[in-house]
Amino acid sequence: MSGRPIAYVMEQTLGSITHYLNLRREEAVAGEVRPRWLPVEFEHGPLPWAFTGSLIARRAITPLLDEVDGLFFHTTTIAMLSADHFRKKPAVLSSDGTPLNKRGMREAYGLRPEGRFAERAKRALYRRIFERAAGFVAWSNWTKASYVEDYGCPDSSVAVIPPGIDLTDFVPGDRAHEIPRILFVGGDFKRKGGDLLLEVFRARLRGHATLVLVTRDLVPDEPGVTVYRNVSANSLKLRELYATCDVFALPTRADCYSLVCMEALAAGMPLVTTRVGGLSDMVKEGETGHVVARDDAAALGDALEALVVDRAMRNRMAKSCRAEAERRFDARTNARLLFDFVRSRC
Repeated sequence: MSGRPIAYVMEQTLGSITHYLNLRREEAVAGEVRPRWLPVEFEHGPLPWAFTGSLIARRAITPLLDEVDGLFFHTTTIAMLSADHFRKKPAVLSSDGTPLNKRGMREAYGLRPEGRFAERAKRALYRRIFERAAGFVAWSNWTKASYVEDYGCPDSSVAVIPPGIDLTDFVPGDRAHEIPRILFVGGDFKRKGGDLLLEVFRARLRGHATLVLVTRDLVPDEPGVTVYRNVSANSLKLRELYATCDVFALPTRADCYSLVCMEALAAGMPLVTTRVGGLSDMVKEGETGHVVARDDAAALGDALEALVVDRAMRNRMAKSCRAEAERRFDARTNARLLFDFVRSRC
């Protein structure tokens, strides 16, 4: 092992913040040479974040090039202006989804559709950047497929390593209540499918289950529905809700991957989610939950209703969910896999 660290350049947006904090907490598994952390804080401004974030990252990296053995970027968005450095130091790029993965999600995120010319130009730009990279970390098989098929990256250069969570924070609790509780966690209520879930609950599940919504949006309470608006990630209240609710529903319209689904699995809650992005990777159909088509109210209702009425099935799935979380989403195990892969490439 070299005596110099790897510089970990970490974008600070949405779930990437949690990923960064989890890696920081587990940095001891990187070995004797601890990582050099370079968090890139998100900034709103007149220029695209891909330019602003990449510029911030480049300014942070440039003075350190002689002090590190290699570079790690999460995400690829903030690596665009540092490609020339990849010839000086090997670089590993990490993402929950490639630009082409995310192209079809732009509208759901409030972005304008991308024209054909812009898409081709962006693909060519990223192909040139990816050609210089020493390796890639994909959060899902969906992302890996895009690296390989859309951008021509060698299959052997792409490791699928989900981000992982601290399994001690999310554990099954007391669920000895008569009426099952369905939990939804999503700040962006509509993009995450909360409106569809509420519609299905009103039509098919009210009286047979209760619905717990955790969101920042202004959704009012109603009979059978309790809304929490000021619950932060990893908070005691959120962990309590995971531990005491019975089913987790995330009928999202646009997501690359989902940390909240990992948390639900760890808490022993069967998942009902949509065939969007890499979320299908997270569910063993019929064993840890169900995956339905996006915006399919009938299928969503069928999946939830089956879990609501069958306590024995929920209990059986709960054990499988926890076991799957321990097998695939332990933060320490996945951090070690990531650090070892990066060091092997740098």
